[in-house]
Amino acid sequence: MSASPIAAGSTGRTTSVAHFVAPHWGRIADRLAPLIDRDGGDPGTSPAALICVPDSGAAVELADALRTARPGIARMLPVTDALRAARVLKTYGAPIVIVTPSDAERMLSASALPLDGVQVIALVGAEEYDADQLATVMTSVPKEARRVLVASEATPVVEILLERYFHKAHRLADDASSETTPAPVQYLCVQSSGAATLVPSLLDDLDPPSAVVVTSDAASVQSALAAHGYPAEATIVQVSDGAAPQNVALVVFAGLPTPAAFEAAMSSHPGRAVALIAPRQLGALRRLAGGASVTPFTTRRATSAARAQEERLRAELRAVLAGSYPAREIVSLEPLLTEYDGAELAGAALRLLEAARAASPAPTPAFTAAPAISDRAPRSAPRTAPRAERPERPERPARPRDDFPLRDPREAAKPRFVDRTVRRDREDRPPRRTAGAGDRDERTPRRSVGDKPRAYGDKPRAYGDKPRAYGDKRTGGFRDKPRGTGPRRPRDDR
Repeated sequence: MSASPIAAGSTGRTTSVAHFVAPHWGRIADRLAPLIDRDGGDPGTSPAALICVPDSGAAVELADALRTARPGIARMLPVTDALRAARVLKTYGAPIVIVTPSDAERMLSASALPLDGVQVIALVGAEEYDADQLATVMTSVPKEARRVLVASEATPVVEILLERYFHKAHRLADDASSETTPAPVQYLCVQSSGAATLVPSLLDDLDPPSAVVVTSDAASVQSALAAHGYPAEATIVQVSDGAAPQNVALVVFAGLPTPAAFEAAMSSHPGRAVALIAPRQLGALRRLAGGASVTPFTTRRATSAARAQEERLRAELRAVLAGSYPAREIVSLEPLLTEYDGAELAGAALRLLEAARAASPAPTPAFTAAPAISDRAPRSAPRTAPRAERPERPERPARPRDDFPLRDPREAAKPRFVDRTVRRDREDRPPRRTAGAGDRDERTPRRSVGDKPRAYGDKPRAYGDKPRAYGDKRTGGFRDKPRGTGPRRPRDDR
């Protein structure tokens, strides 16, 4: 059952709608544009529509697809960073916000995403969500807001979301569920917005005699081909919406095709078909191919790098075999030859080698020839092989010092520190000249450090033992003062 965007947007405002379309941003934008911009007029700056996407890259791609589908749409804010989006939303505002559930939860916790005026809430790519991570966003949206779900198929996760947040939702599906003829196709995962720009590089890699590029954005593909020298009327490479000549050498799908375009292109029996799709579109491509094989496409550059790696590995093995005969290893692996072939054992050994190299933090050097057990010398035996001498380094010429006259190199270098302290206990002290000795030098008697009187520590502590200061007056305590023995003078004799 197919439904046009106008019919999908004509349902009641409080009715929930579930769209099952192919994961193509152009078709998703055709479904969402009439719903989020249905009133027209001059919108305000507060968010009126909230669209949840799986990742930040999808937010930018969906915003670009919405601008292409409706050029006069209100200003949109694709959130790639919660902090930056909160600052932009607070300063300028945005009627339409495209955000991931995790970023929306961060902005709600910081009160940076007002949802009181939201009229439409849409979940795009619902099959990639977790039902529990949308609880905060869905409970913060007003109950009277219109709810839209977009998914590629009705998976168990989508059914849980429909039962929990989209009660009695109208299910609308496009022609993505129509049956197609099984046909083998290869795929190369790219960003959906950059599929048109990679068409010339794919043509350079394959160099087909004839090719048809099936796309819904013919202007972008023709611009990329013209930048690489293809004229507009070129017959080697044609751009169409699905039609292709019979037995064409190559069909390139720049983006996920519709079932009608896929059926029209593959009915011409092309020699090879390659689809440039996003990783999330791989499931839809498998459904289009039916029971036929869907294999990854390997570029010529990747193939050349793999061949060079294999050649280096074979060179290492040749060096090991040329160095010495691996007798011990052959004895160890010989019992396995009854069950496996020698090439199988070598392949298993190479797999272990690659696993060991991937696990080692440091780069592993190339293989060297290991001596057999019988050829190894015991630990106590001295080393007989001479050690390789290191090459002598050439002496550097002496630089002229004519332009450096700060110091004469012939002078002796002065020490940085000279101890000029004169110690009392040194025997080589300079003689001290005494008074009255004339020209005769005499040395003063040597005195130990402990014999000299100290300033504070060696003073007597008793009152009576203190040295006298002057005269014969005894100093000490009050009780030790001498008293006179003669008669006292009367008081009248003063």
